[in-house]
Amino acid sequence: MHRWFPRREAGIPAERASSTAAGSAWGAKRAVALLATAISLTASVATLAPGSASAATTVFKPVADAYVYSPQPTKNFGSAVTVRANADPAKTTYGYLRFDVQGLSDAITGAVLRLFTQSSLSGSGLSLRSVPDNTWNEQTITYANAPPFGPPLTDSGSATSGQWISIDATPLVQGNGTLSMALTTTVTGNRSVSSREVVAQAPQLVVQTASPSDRLIAAAGDIACDPSSSYFNDGLGTATACRQQYTSNLLLNPNLSAILPLGDNQYEKGTLQAYLASYGPSWGRVKALTRPAVGNHEYSTSGASGYFDYFDGVGSSTGPAGDRGKGYYSYDIGSWHLISLNSNCSNSTVRGCDSGSPQEQWLRADLAAHPGSCVLAYWHHPRFSSGTSVTATSAFWQDLYAAGADIVLNGHDHIYERFARQDPAGVADPATGIREFIVGTGGRSHGGAGHVKANSGMRNTTAFGVLELTLRPDGYDWRFVPEQGATFTDVGSDTCDGPTIDTEPPTLALSLKASAAGSDRVNLTWKASTDNDGVAGYRIARNGVEVASSPTAGTTTAPYVDAGLQPGTTYTYRVTAYDALGNVSAPSSAVTVTTPVG
Repeated sequence: MHRWFPRREAGIPAERASSTAAGSAWGAKRAVALLATAISLTASVATLAPGSASAATTVFKPVADAYVYSPQPTKNFGSAVTVRANADPAKTTYGYLRFDVQGLSDAITGAVLRLFTQSSLSGSGLSLRSVPDNTWNEQTITYANAPPFGPPLTDSGSATSGQWISIDATPLVQGNGTLSMALTTTVTGNRSVSSREVVAQAPQLVVQTASPSDRLIAAAGDIACDPSSSYFNDGLGTATACRQQYTSNLLLNPNLSAILPLGDNQYEKGTLQAYLASYGPSWGRVKALTRPAVGNHEYSTSGASGYFDYFDGVGSSTGPAGDRGKGYYSYDIGSWHLISLNSNCSNSTVRGCDSGSPQEQWLRADLAAHPGSCVLAYWHHPRFSSGTSVTATSAFWQDLYAAGADIVLNGHDHIYERFARQDPAGVADPATGIREFIVGTGGRSHGGAGHVKANSGMRNTTAFGVLELTLRPDGYDWRFVPEQGATFTDVGSDTCDGPTIDTEPPTLALSLKASAAGSDRVNLTWKASTDNDGVAGYRIARNGVEVASSPTAGTTTAPYVDAGLQPGTTYTYRVTAYDALGNVSAPSSAVTVTTPVG
């Protein structure tokens, strides 16, 4: 992305140079975005072809898939539109997939199998297993001749019908070559996903690689319990709280260049004693790589003294956590510029986060000093969240957006959430927007996600883990890594320059309901769609004619209200979802409602 910084242009008075330079760069930024978007329309068709890739992420489609069925042991289901699994002894069913992995030259850092569900995956969902024999044929495989498979490696977890799910396939992908895998379940009843016959929903094997110039970092916030917590359990926690030891195990990776705690690193008051007793034995094991951000719980101790004493040294005025009393600083990793900010804006020592505050002025100057870098900024409180939004950091977003920053990382809400690129107002901007991740999954506890915000591409409220980011000279890969034994993951890639390329439409809007709220209005509600890079909004059609486009209304208990109708009249409604690139879902099932007379 193009980045602006104050400079004096020839023939421009000094007092006007900054604003004119910024305006010029904004214009250039938009022009480049429009050109890049046009290019992406011709390039995006190839992005999901077998073996196609960005610099670091390659997406493979299966070259064969089928399922086998014990009641019909000699029948072939290689042309079916689904791949199935069933643990019912009377109806045992296994799914098979084969991929041709070719063209990888760098080290593999992770792999995910993406599947589109055609049925509910209750209980443990689908298990992924290795199949050593690659000689089976899609059109001849049956239950009687199907090759054997190995023990379960990873699990999908539960999921609803009509959505994309991800299963960690890293243990299976060791390099180039033919790769077969099986899908099984421990639950009775068919568990079905789309087969390769359904082209738009065909399975995908997403493989991430890293070159020597790349840098790997990990981030999460809301981490360590206070030792006095009833859930602490000598640092071992419980099943749902105080999981700091288990998430810290994910950081014992010799390839990591930095670790970014995103605030509330030590609950509940962030004292030095609590840091030493809880954070220290867990995340403190990788303290030498740590570049933290400060959260609101640290300020439960005056001046966040425990935080600064632990990371900078007792009584030290500065160190890896920045200057005492400020808590904001920047540094470089490879070709990337990273900025840690302090979002405790109302604290007297921070002195605000709004435009003109000391921190905001420092941020503008820091961005101006790094005009050619890919930029990642992180702080505690999110600007956008399906849990909580904190508008006090809007000035940060304005400066970062104008400078062409690429990523914002936050904690505070104890969830994982990924947004599509947005501008500071939360409007989808796939060309030059900033992608925000909320990673409040460091171990303390879980929160909830209520009202789903526009452009939210992925949410999870049950996983503890860390977000790994591979920082490349021209872009980045992301991968959510759950604690051992958990199943949720999320992977993807994006660039620093150029628009997001996305040809995948959102899922169907389900459970559309219409009810007359009076003689002249109808209330509409539906279940939120999902999208690989965020649903931008919904289009409401009445009697086949689009009457409204709404980002989020209708997807929660607050209905979309279609007003100005005629009494005693029957209306038919459908809803479609769309993403920021204009990909549109299939229309929902139609619902009909009649307004009362009078």
